Amino acid sequence: TDAALECIRMFEKPTCVIVKHANPCGVASCDTIYEAYELAFETDPESAFGGIIAFNRELDVNTARSVIERQFVEVIVAPSIDEGAKSILQTKTNLRAFEVGDLEAGRPALDFKRVTGGLLIQDRDLGVISRENLKVVSEIQPSGSQWQDLLFAWQVVKHVKSNAIVIVKNGQLIG
Repeated sequence: TDAALECIRMFEKPTCVIVKHANPCGVASCDTIYEAYELAFETDPESAFGGIIAFNRELDVNTARSVIERQFVEVIVAPSIDEGAKSILQTKTNLRAFEVGDLEAGRPALDFKRVTGGLLIQDRDLGVISRENLKVVSEIQPSGSQWQDLLFAWQVVKHVKSNAIVIVKNGQLIG
């Protein structure tokens, strides 16, 4: 759940993040969270089974219905959950739904990790990459949509727990 929350905080547009085994296996940003969920699920329906779904907007009735009708999910996280959506979610046993309030990403904080024999304490990685931070070294310059996809990919890959390559297109993780 923490991995899903940390990833979803990175996005401004309506976004859905699906996490399995602490790794994002579906991420998409669209005009609505319903569309974002549809595309995030489409990324990898197999891995989405039994995963954790996070939204950065209120969970509405249509999105909740689509999730419940389509897949088994263990945890849903959103800033808030519409009353009608709560009724839909309550029809499933063993589903945990959390309303977490404000998802503001930029708050400085410490990150704690337990390690054998101790505790690792470090500043949270709040770094956000912008176009101005990057230098293109090839002769061919990225188009506007390629820049958007590059920045989207950078936000996702930051949350993959191992050596990582992410492939995105049009605001959707595709691999």
